[in-house]
Amino acid sequence: MEREQIKNEAVRLFAVWYSRLIIVFLAFLPLSLILYIDYETSSKDAFVAHNFHVVAIAFATLFSAFLSYITWRCYVATGEVLLRWLVYGFLGFTIIYAPHGFLTHHGAENLWVFVLFGPASRLVLAFCFLIAMLKYGEMTEPGAIRNKGFIIAIIIFLIIALLVYQAAHLTQFDLNWWRLLTEYLSISLFLGAVLWMLVQNIRGYMPLQYGIAMIWFALSCLSFSIGTVWDHQWWLAHIIFASGFLLLSFGVVQAFLTTGSFKTIYSQTELFQQIIREKKKSERALIELKAVNQKLEELAATDSLTRVANRREFMKRSEEEMSRSSRNSTDLCLMVIDFDHFKEINDQYGHQAGDKVLKDFVKLAKEVMRPSDLLGRIGGEEFALLLPETNIRSAVKVAERLRQHIEEESIVIGSKRIKLTISIGVAEYQPKVDTVKKWLHRADEFLYQAKDKGRNRVVVEAFDADGRE
Repeated sequence: MEREQIKNEAVRLFAVWYSRLIIVFLAFLPLSLILYIDYETSSKDAFVAHNFHVVAIAFATLFSAFLSYITWRCYVATGEVLLRWLVYGFLGFTIIYAPHGFLTHHGAENLWVFVLFGPASRLVLAFCFLIAMLKYGEMTEPGAIRNKGFIIAIIIFLIIALLVYQAAHLTQFDLNWWRLLTEYLSISLFLGAVLWMLVQNIRGYMPLQYGIAMIWFALSCLSFSIGTVWDHQWWLAHIIFASGFLLLSFGVVQAFLTTGSFKTIYSQTELFQQIIREKKKSERALIELKAVNQKLEELAATDSLTRVANRREFMKRSEEEMSRSSRNSTDLCLMVIDFDHFKEINDQYGHQAGDKVLKDFVKLAKEVMRPSDLLGRIGGEEFALLLPETNIRSAVKVAERLRQHIEEESIVIGSKRIKLTISIGVAEYQPKVDTVKKWLHRADEFLYQAKDKGRNRVVVEAFDADGRE
C-alpha cells in the first residue's frame, strides 16, 4: 500500500512539472518564430499592405475599446483596484494605437507619423498593466468608485497621442533610437509584471493567462525592435501582440461572464480541485458533527457521575426490552437496588465520599453483570438493573450474588475502608399487565420490604416451581 502511494505521488509530481514545462514552452514559443524569421529573412523581404494594416488596426482598437468597457463593468461590480488599472491600460492603448492605423497612408510622406504610435501605445499598456499587478489584492469600496479618474486618464492619453504626433515631425532627432528605447522599456515593464507575479506567488486561471500574455507582449516588442516597417519580422510582431491580446481578452470576458473578479476565475482543473477540497471539508465536518451528536446523545442518556444510564434512558430501554419480550415470549426481570444507611456515609464522610461510593458500586456491579444487562441510576442512591432473557429464579441468583459481592468488598475513602450493604427488590415482567412504571413500582415495593425486614437482603415476588408468580 505504501509503495502504491509513493508511485501515485511520483506520477502526480511528474504531471505537475510536466504541466509547468508546457506553460513555459507555450509562453516562449513566439521566441522561436522570432529567431526563425530573423535568420531566414531580411529587411528587404517586405510585405506592404496599407489597407490590410488599417483594417487590422481598426479591429484591434475596437476590441480594445470593448474590453475597456467590460473591464470597467467588472471593476464597478467588484472594486478590485487591479481592474481599474487594466481599464486604464486598455483605454490608453485604444486612444494612442488608433492613429497607428488611420495614419498608415501618411507613411509615404513621413514614416514616423504612424510608426511611433505603436511603441507609445505598448509602453502605456505595459506601464498600466505593471501597476495593475502591483495593486493585486487591493480593493476599492463600492461607494468610493468615481468616473473622474477615468476622465482624467482619457485626457492624459489624448495629450500623449498629440505629443507622439508632434515628436514624429522632429526629424532632426534620431527617432529610431527613441523607438527602440520605448520598445525596450515596454519589455522591461511587461517582464516586471511577470516577475512580480512569481515573487508574490500569484496563482490562478486568470493570472496564468495574464502572465503568458505579458510574456507575449514583451516578445512582440522584441520582434518590433528587430524588424523594420513592412518586413516579415514587423508583421510577426503584430501577430504575437494580437495573440497575447486575444488571450488576455478571453480571460477578461470570462471574468465578465462569471464572477466579475480577476482573482476568482477558475479553470476546470481548479474547480475540480476546489470541489474535492470542499468535499473533504464537508466529510470532516460531517464526521465531527456525528461525533458531537453521538457525544450529546451519550450525555443525554448517561448519568454524569456514574456514567451508567440515567433514569430517562433506563425507562426508554426498559420499554424496548418489554416490547421484545412480549413479541418473542422471552423472560425479563428487573431489580431495584438501594444502599443501606447511605445518609450516614454522606453525613460522616461528606458528599464527595458518597459520590465515590456510587462510582465504586458501579464498578463492582459490572463484575457481576452480563454484557446484555443494563444498569441505570434512577434516583439519588437508587439503581435499577434490567435482566433480559432471565426468569425470576435466575434473577434472584444474580441479585444474591450482587448483594454478597458488595457485602464482601470494602470501599476505600481516604485512609479508611468502609463496608457497605445493599437491599434489592426483584420483579418479573408480566405482559399485558405491566407498564414500565407499574413494573418499576412493584420492584420498588419489594425493595422497601427488604428495608423493613432488616436490610442487606433480597425480596422477590412469590413464584411457583416454573419461576412464575
